[in-house]
Amino acid sequence: MKQQEQDYRVRECIHRAAGALGSYYDGRTYVKHLQRLPSEAAVRAAARVTPFFWADAAHIHVWLCRDCAEELGLTERESDAA
Repeated sequence: MKQQEQDYRVRECIHRAAGALGSYYDGRTYVKHLQRLPSEAAVRAAARVTPFFWADAAHIHVWLCRDCAEELGLTERESDAA
């Protein structure tokens, strides 16, 4: 039997490899918050996350350390969101 493809793909900020604490966020939420930043800040923030096509955001979970999440204004983990 062929293994089914995952429904979601994971991308993560560069701080995860160093053992930083963080949480998963919906890809669409990540993109929405990224778009609210001024251009230069958005480019810096996006450069710290494994790249993906924004059109695929509905199928992406983004792991962010607490600092990266705070910079984007993400205060709730995806699992805590109503």
